[in-house]
Amino acid sequence: MAANVLTQVVKSASFYAFGVFNWFLYLGFSVQSGAFFRRDSEQDKLQYAIARDQFWNLSQAPFPGFTHFFYTLRNDVKLHYISNRDGPSSDNLIVLLHGFPDSSMLWRYLLREPAMPASEATIVCVDLPGFGGSDSLKAYDTEVLEALTEFVIAMRDKYISSEDSGSPSTYIVGHDWGCVLGFRLAAEAPWLADRFILTNAPYPEHAFANKDRVLNSASKIFKQFMRSPRQNFGCLSKSFKTLKPLLWQTFVMGYIFVFNLPPIFVKSLGVGGNYSFIRGCHRFAYGRGAKEYPVQEAMAATFGPSPQECKTSTVPSSNAEAGETYGPTVLERAKSPAEAFWNMTGYYRDGAATRPWVKSLETIADLYALEEMASRSSSVSRRSSVSNSLFAEPVKGSLKAPTYVLWGENDTACSRPICLDGLGDYLGKDSEVTILPRSGHWTPIERESRSALALAIASFAKRHAEPVPNMTANVRQVYPDAVLMAKK
Repeated sequence: MAANVLTQVVKSASFYAFGVFNWFLYLGFSVQSGAFFRRDSEQDKLQYAIARDQFWNLSQAPFPGFTHFFYTLRNDVKLHYISNRDGPSSDNLIVLLHGFPDSSMLWRYLLREPAMPASEATIVCVDLPGFGGSDSLKAYDTEVLEALTEFVIAMRDKYISSEDSGSPSTYIVGHDWGCVLGFRLAAEAPWLADRFILTNAPYPEHAFANKDRVLNSASKIFKQFMRSPRQNFGCLSKSFKTLKPLLWQTFVMGYIFVFNLPPIFVKSLGVGGNYSFIRGCHRFAYGRGAKEYPVQEAMAATFGPSPQECKTSTVPSSNAEAGETYGPTVLERAKSPAEAFWNMTGYYRDGAATRPWVKSLETIADLYALEEMASRSSSVSRRSSVSNSLFAEPVKGSLKAPTYVLWGENDTACSRPICLDGLGDYLGKDSEVTILPRSGHWTPIERESRSALALAIASFAKRHAEPVPNMTANVRQVYPDAVLMAKK
């Protein structure tokens, strides 16, 4: 008993110590680069205000062809989204889920890609709870999954004219946290969409399995060394070499440890040094020296509406009432960037990726109705979701919906040995993984990768889309070096 308590104390102390170490490390980086001491000019402040008005003023379009909307959940949490349609259509539905530290405005570059089927599909870009113009949650645990499930079902009801046989399909596209949540939905609520298109974030079940595999292998090798240190001295270095991918993954995800520190550390990281940490994330997203990097626009996309935009309201449309405004928690975040950053990082603290999801009765009923609908559908992908869920899992946590993973290999935060290798074992029927060797984490922003992502989305979701036997071969039209990693 005492030994277990001591072990837990040591683990907790090590966890927080590593978090504090990384806090000082990021502080040192920003001081060394000079970013910590830079201040915005009056011109910068004006550009920031203009960008926030452009993106978040509810009375105008955030960009051509898209309009602001709200959906209020059963628990009265209001989610903000933008869409190119205001009512039902016979076209397919595409729901895009962003990640950290982004919002629905992340997708602005992707939506401008010529390949995107903006005129041939209904596109919905939602702000995750606690981001952009969506209300905050008390805790960012599996309530996020509940919220997204209810939201997607509501979007299906609003935008798909009929759920009879041969009706339009639904596609969920996710990046970063949107990808993590998409993986969980594909495994635990596969009937929510006909296909998931996910990019650059780990599937927790798979990543933890890789972690355990590395630890077990390193432990066995180290035990051989301990049995006979002189004879098996080489096992010491071999043990470290086996452990190296996990150590590196832990180091590059050091920010997660910081996000689990007390609020004073987390909030100071987010807003300290003129938002140097956030600006560093943006710099990675756009690439060093990128001409396309609009500093203030990126900040406006991250921090959502200001108090000024919170005074605006939506305009009337054929299927929506005018006068809807941002919720009170959005205004609270608008007044306090530190509070906004605390909410964004709540996903890392509260278990959205890992906590067991005990679905509400309403969610169970809604998903059952979708399953019944899918079983009667003439859609091949929709029937795949049902058939995948009927059989025993080949590995724990297997994905049960058709899933296409597009992965930028040069992802700084998600290393291949832990976050990607072996992912094919978790795929369900009609799924595929494509590697983009010259791209990094922000696939929806980087020029080459966003072209590949747009083409993949269009190939699945455009009007009268035909089945694609090999999506990797299709992606090579715009990204010749794309590599097929796994296919089922």
